[in-house]
Amino acid sequence: MVQYFKSIPMALAAAAVLAVMPVPEGTQLSATATAQEAPKKKQKTRKVESIPHSFQKKLEKIQLTLSPEEMTEADLEATKSERLARAEELMTDALGSRGLNDYARSIVWQYRAQVAFEKEDTMGAINAFERVLDFKDSIPVAQEHGIMFNLSQLYYQVEQLDKAIDYVTRWEKAVSEVDPALIGITQKVFISQLYYTNEDFPNSLKYIDVAISDAQLVDTAEVKENWYGLKLSAHYELGDFPAVRDTLVTLILNWPTPRYWLQLASVYQELDDEETFFSLMEAAYKQGFLDDRDAQIINVAQIQMSRDAPIKCAWIVDRALKENLVEDDADSQRLLGQCYLAASEFRKALDPLSKAAAENSDGDLWLQIGQVQMQIDRYDDAEKSFAKMATAFEDDTENAKKNASKLLAGVMMRGQALTELKRFKDAKDAFRKASRLAKTEKDRRQVASWRKYMNGEEAREKLLTGR
Repeated sequence: MVQYFKSIPMALAAAAVLAVMPVPEGTQLSATATAQEAPKKKQKTRKVESIPHSFQKKLEKIQLTLSPEEMTEADLEATKSERLARAEELMTDALGSRGLNDYARSIVWQYRAQVAFEKEDTMGAINAFERVLDFKDSIPVAQEHGIMFNLSQLYYQVEQLDKAIDYVTRWEKAVSEVDPALIGITQKVFISQLYYTNEDFPNSLKYIDVAISDAQLVDTAEVKENWYGLKLSAHYELGDFPAVRDTLVTLILNWPTPRYWLQLASVYQELDDEETFFSLMEAAYKQGFLDDRDAQIINVAQIQMSRDAPIKCAWIVDRALKENLVEDDADSQRLLGQCYLAASEFRKALDPLSKAAAENSDGDLWLQIGQVQMQIDRYDDAEKSFAKMATAFEDDTENAKKNASKLLAGVMMRGQALTELKRFKDAKDAFRKASRLAKTEKDRRQVASWRKYMNGEEAREKLLTGR
């Protein structure tokens, strides 16, 4: 899940207070404090009650306690608990003053929100801001709007999504009546995140698309990668793979990272465009994007096999093994050997296949190795491979029935290899074993045929050697 807003800084609460505090002549408000004040154009006005001078003094004491002048950040942290406790005492005293109007009470509750922020008490901040809204008819309109948006963020933070959506909906409606331009790009991104978290993906897309579009029209605004990440996730959740594809293309053009290449490849596979999937995976491999992803390297190698380019498969696996990009295990060695076999590089195939077969005591693989060795006239090696095959199959008692025909074939081929080596006594033993393994008339005829060939070779050898 894409995360956008994680917390609301304490300065936000302080800004809410400063926006309605009486400001001594010559004092400059920060940009944060004035950011939520709407322009005079279309601005709704609300008469704010005056605050008695004596109460202003109490507010100033609270402000100085929370933000003492000429105190370093380290000093502020060191005295934090004492300052907050003193501020709470002052606020309790201030609320007990006689003749307070609602405007004055709202300011004290805004200070309580600030204290809650400093304590990292999110629910305390929520309660304080909601008390401020109890006096909404007595505070500036812009301040009311700012608190509503803050409450949406805070409820999002504590995962009360229904309340977060309720507040942001009310905020959007109220601000739109003043000036829609006040609903900025950042706010739209937050709303999109809020709807995404609530699994309302169409609304999430609605707001993030507008935010991106707005940012693209403003020279000073920068479209963020995580905005497209949010858009991408929403399209994924809706199963809209053409839109996922288009969003990933944008991400790759602007932020070309390995993750996006692989995601785009998988989307083309989902869209049944195998050729583009293969091409993207190969391109990602060539750019080195897969060097820390062993499974994907193997995937690219297997793709080459499926595209009838087994030698490329072998090159990829061989490089990966030499550079320790994949684990040197039986699976990797088997794949390397199979790629060489498919490319008719028989001699190169034997070493990796033998390593894989030895590691797993793999009867099937020893059978295949022996057959390859027979093809290239390496009879001595072939005889040894067929012997290892027989041991592996005979040890695998659970699959004896399934392996019976393969065991028979391997024993007969061992007899053939021994015949070529002129080890006729051992060959006879092999064919006797094959006769015992033969269960059908067809198998028995085949064993008899090879035995007849072996007898003929033995007779010919005696004739030639005189022995």
